[in-house]
Amino acid sequence: MHGSIHSLERDAFVESPLHRIDARIKLIFVFTVVLTATIFNNVYLMVLMEIYMLFVMLFSKIPISNLLKRIIMIIPFGGFIALFQPFIRGESVIYYLGMLPIYSEGLDFGMSLFLKFLVSITSVVLLSSTTPMYEVINAGKKLGIPSIMSTLLGMMIRYLFVMVDVLESTIKAQKSRALNRKNLNYKQLLNTFGSLIGLVFLKSYEQGERTYLGMLSRGYSKDSNIKTLGQKIGVNDVLFLSTTTLILSIGIISF
Repeated sequence: MHGSIHSLERDAFVESPLHRIDARIKLIFVFTVVLTATIFNNVYLMVLMEIYMLFVMLFSKIPISNLLKRIIMIIPFGGFIALFQPFIRGESVIYYLGMLPIYSEGLDFGMSLFLKFLVSITSVVLLSSTTPMYEVINAGKKLGIPSIMSTLLGMMIRYLFVMVDVLESTIKAQKSRALNRKNLNYKQLLNTFGSLIGLVFLKSYEQGERTYLGMLSRGYSKDSNIKTLGQKIGVNDVLFLSTTTLILSIGIISF
């Protein structure tokens, strides 16, 4: 997990045409894709959207295998729900898998649900892999996200990296003291895991207290106005969003 989190942030600073697109445009792109996937149930439209986003990924200069791995890692969370739909939804039985009937309506719904989920997570992976997280938060703030929400999101993301580093250092400390999990029984393993979680929680709590006091000492409050660097939307940004809108419009009309 540690390596994947930091590699995600490193990939966001690669120089490519897709990385240079304004974060606000990419955020609108994700919102448009997810909204389209939510509203429309056409399978062919979902396939067209997925192909388009995979094509866009080629301009990111990030190995396509890395992007696909991130998508595959998330698929089980939504794919697990879609997998059961053919067995629990519908009336027209098309096949029996042992004692379990497979319904035609459930199969169609499950396929549509899976493709909706796939299209949505592909767009999110595309955004997170080509845009630094703080730029995504600033873009959301410029688009109207409340200041308190953007501040909380920014702190949550920063501490995600901090807590992963704390967890990794704690595990290394345990290994340096000759702690071998393979030699522990189930009860000892649970005790070790519980103490590890408790230690990480205490460190995160202490870090949160120090950060809060540090912010107060610098005059921060809920009414503080945090300025962000301004960036103008260019021709390439408008062209990217226009192309996306055109392809989605053609897909909606055609299918």
